[in-house]
Amino acid sequence: MNAIDILKQKRINFDYSALSISAEDVLRRLIETINEWELDIKLDLMKKDELLILIDSFGEAVIDYHPENYHQERAVLLKHSDMLKKYGLTDEDICRLDFT
Repeated sequence: MNAIDILKQKRINFDYSALSISAEDVLRRLIETINEWELDIKLDLMKKDELLILIDSFGEAVIDYHPENYHQERAVLLKHSDMLKKYGLTDEDICRLDFT
């Protein structure tokens, strides 16, 4: 049996997406994390390509980390900490965000 046959049998729409997170959702979650952890990161000053790097890397974090305690968002911020230092992230912030 192939995938299409199974989907037809179960009456599941072929266009159904198992993992679909909009840029708005990602940015909203990152802003919530920045506020919750009292970080002074100025996302509005970031270049478009830098912001897209954060947004694109969120998908990897969703796969690799559980959602509790902002682990996914923290993983994105930590992965790009060098870039985010230009926008207000400090070494102290990095230590607080770290999972260790």
